[in-house]
Amino acid sequence: MLQLIRIADCCSVPWKNGAGRTQEVWKHCTAAGEVLVRISIAEIHGDQAFSTFPGIDRIIMQLDGPDMVLTIDGERRELAIERPLHFSGEAHVRCALNGAGKAHDLNLMCRRDAFKTTMTLASVTAGGRITFGKSGAITVLVALHQSDLRMNSNVTLDRWDAIVCDQQTEIDCISAARLAVLTAEPT
Repeated sequence: MLQLIRIADCCSVPWKNGAGRTQEVWKHCTAAGEVLVRISIAEIHGDQAFSTFPGIDRIIMQLDGPDMVLTIDGERRELAIERPLHFSGEAHVRCALNGAGKAHDLNLMCRRDAFKTTMTLASVTAGGRITFGKSGAITVLVALHQSDLRMNSNVTLDRWDAIVCDQQTEIDCISAARLAVLTAEPT
């Protein structure tokens, strides 16, 4: 499977607690519709409580905007642009911004009894190649800026567009690319 997802086509949905909105980039569900893995990009305004998700492991990475500060079960954690932070879905989390405006963050949520997840960054120079994914795992690349790539044909990824695959895949980078690499492996 190799699937291209355009962020412009992703729907915006309210958070579980109603305190904000997120664009669902991709999700993997059971036959009964239970979400096992979910990738989204949330918009943060001011001071907001995050939803709790029992049984879920979360990784968040700030993408832009004023510095985000999370308070996770009473502990203050400052986020840095493009630095992933892991925390438990059971945690009580508040987010505040150090400045005016809005921020966006990339979220990877996974049911911990089904998958183990990672989020890393990959920078590839123009003319370089990225090899990612493996059989049995789900890997999602999220473009952190516009990138021109060659898979079966040339494709331009706009900022926050994604590629989903479930096998080892090679992509040639026509232009320089900076990508978030999200992986979910069955436990």
